[in-house]
Amino acid sequence: MKVAILGGGMAGCALAHILRQSGAEPVLYEAGPALASGASGNECGLYNPRFSALRSAESDFYAAAYAQALCQFQTLEGIDWTPCGSLHLMTSDKIRDRLRRTQENWGWEAAHMRLVSRIEASEIAGIELRHDALYLPEGGYVSPKKLCAAYARNIEVHLNAEITDLAEIDAPVTVLACGPAVAKFAPTLPLIPVRGQITQVAATARSAALNCNLCHSGYMTPAHNGEHTLGATFQPDTEDSDLRAEDDQENIDRLAEIIPGLESGLTVTGQRASVRATSRNRFPIIGALPGHDHVYMSAAHGSYGILSSLMSAHLLTDMILNRPRCLPTDVIKALSPTRFKKRG
Repeated sequence: MKVAILGGGMAGCALAHILRQSGAEPVLYEAGPALASGASGNECGLYNPRFSALRSAESDFYAAAYAQALCQFQTLEGIDWTPCGSLHLMTSDKIRDRLRRTQENWGWEAAHMRLVSRIEASEIAGIELRHDALYLPEGGYVSPKKLCAAYARNIEVHLNAEITDLAEIDAPVTVLACGPAVAKFAPTLPLIPVRGQITQVAATARSAALNCNLCHSGYMTPAHNGEHTLGATFQPDTEDSDLRAEDDQENIDRLAEIIPGLESGLTVTGQRASVRATSRNRFPIIGALPGHDHVYMSAAHGSYGILSSLMSAHLLTDMILNRPRCLPTDVIKALSPTRFKKRG
């Protein structure tokens, strides 16, 4: 079966990869001059589940997505996969309570998730920290840009191919996976553009000792090729991707607030700004597009697209090929575009 996929970012490329593995014939249409032209074009991105205090459809989705990604990354070459571990710092009483309840209610074994004291967190990180943390030993980072390229190997790709009318598509099934541009085809859905800027900084003698990701109101990766990635700003309803020096400073200032002194001597070596989409309740929108036959969507992945795009690819492949679903009914319902219909 031929499946036309609009969007050559993480959502589209992941879907193409899973469809091809399942025997379908995916074709990618990317409006830009290269794959990962938009928000998926960062050289470094953390893969973290979105934490919640209680078990829910959302937590079950991200737990499954995290496990799926760890299996998938092992099969791909050249994606800069670095499972260095991630420390989620308890920087306030509110965050402490949420992360403690996450650990208690999600039910993961200690090999995958555990609470650590400030002292143990410092030993794991390789630098002195001031906060206890929730530790994911298998957390880490990949290159989203290289991940898209790996997903799209041996896939038919059309670049500079902006589609404005679904009638232009010659395929029995179409999937909208083009980030904020999905709104052009689904104007009634609450897709919210969000601008974010990441910052690369040259490692110092002190910062080079960092062994794992530090996650707080922002994040810092260990040095890779002599550079750390800091991020990311979060600016809803903003659609420009112009670089802003004040955003670099915001990323550095947030690090300084959590670990005073670590920012000393850091010099900016690069930055990248892009626009992604999220939904009103910050959960992806996955499923059949209401009012259209044989049209599906994978959208609103927000800041968790490395994980959610892959899990969504598996679910959409099941839907398109009419296979048993890989996720429970309550999770599928929570992801569905129809969840935004007005009641009464």
